[in-house]
Amino acid sequence: MQVSDRKISVTNSTLSTLIEELGTECQNVITLIHQLQLPDLSDRQKAEILAEFLPLCNPSQRSLRRGLSDASC
Repeated sequence: MQVSDRKISVTNSTLSTLIEELGTECQNVITLIHQLQLPDLSDRQKAEILAEFLPLCNPSQRSLRRGLSDASC
């Protein structure tokens, strides 16, 4: 999958920051998926790569949730 950096014209600074952070998180996920697709990974290596997904999936650890109320999650 090819991902390109394309700037979105947004005048709201908070929304602009959230979009930028979302792009970074998406790139992190793509990188981890590519790592999982490498041949001959040991079970330990797979587990370590999968463990990297946990902070990406845990709302309390994502900066995208920063400043948003719990009701919006």
